[in-house]
Amino acid sequence: MRNKNCNIREFRIRPASHRVCRYEFEGEGFSVIAKFLAKPTGKIKKYDTKKAMLNEYYKLKKLEKIIEIPHPIATNAHFDCVLVTEYIPGKPFSWYLKREKDLDKKLKDIARLLRKLHRNTQNHYEKEKEFAKIRSILNRMPLRSSTRKRYEQRLEKWKNCPLLDTKHGCLVHHDATPANYLFHRGKPYAIDLELATKHGHCVHDLGILCAEVFHHFARKGSARASIPHIKRFLRSYSRDEKEYRRIKKVLPLYMSYGLLRVAWRSKDPKHREYLIDKAVDMVGKSNY
Repeated sequence: MRNKNCNIREFRIRPASHRVCRYEFEGEGFSVIAKFLAKPTGKIKKYDTKKAMLNEYYKLKKLEKIIEIPHPIATNAHFDCVLVTEYIPGKPFSWYLKREKDLDKKLKDIARLLRKLHRNTQNHYEKEKEFAKIRSILNRMPLRSSTRKRYEQRLEKWKNCPLLDTKHGCLVHHDATPANYLFHRGKPYAIDLELATKHGHCVHDLGILCAEVFHHFARKGSARASIPHIKRFLRSYSRDEKEYRRIKKVLPLYMSYGLLRVAWRSKDPKHREYLIDKAVDMVGKSNY
């Protein structure tokens, strides 16, 4: 900064899982994003905040060499475990999804970004770790005991399903929601990589985003209208027809998981029950 005494404007960013602010430095020509890991605003309140701050910072340092993300700038454990990153101006995918504007084009761009992420972070696959994540969400959901039992029974069948066996795992975004992909000057950027984890299945991210697209159309009463967009998204991600078919067979598991995540944050009781019913139904399918 040329003038360290310049005026600073603060803007709160909502919704977010933590206190997140944008700081604009007058006369300096740039802004930064500050994420305060010690100030959670979501449903998960208890965790090691310093570890979370450093974990996300070092992940960003690695990933900025692979995909477009906000450049990580600094951390400070003594200031509410703040993580400071570059500010990327632009509209999130949620903006385009809400208006159904350039939907397939944006989905294609995100598919390419995810393909680049997954294929450049290959490692071994840990199925147990994947299912532990799904069960952790399931355990937090206010489900009826009969619904939970039915879902867990179907989940166990997937765990033993050879369709999930794969040579390589990868780093997955894990929070592949429409709000976490920004478009700036025609490029997609991935943000909020706090939950990104290694050794995941590549379809994990695809299923979560597909569930969000399904949810958007379902709220309008036209859930089936989501299917063509989902199929085009999967084809954009796939190398060839063989990979596309393989992804389609695994998709119900991760899409079901994505629907549970959406249901967890839904404020509409009727729509929440609809999403839970669809999640239970979908996890019982072997094809989409």
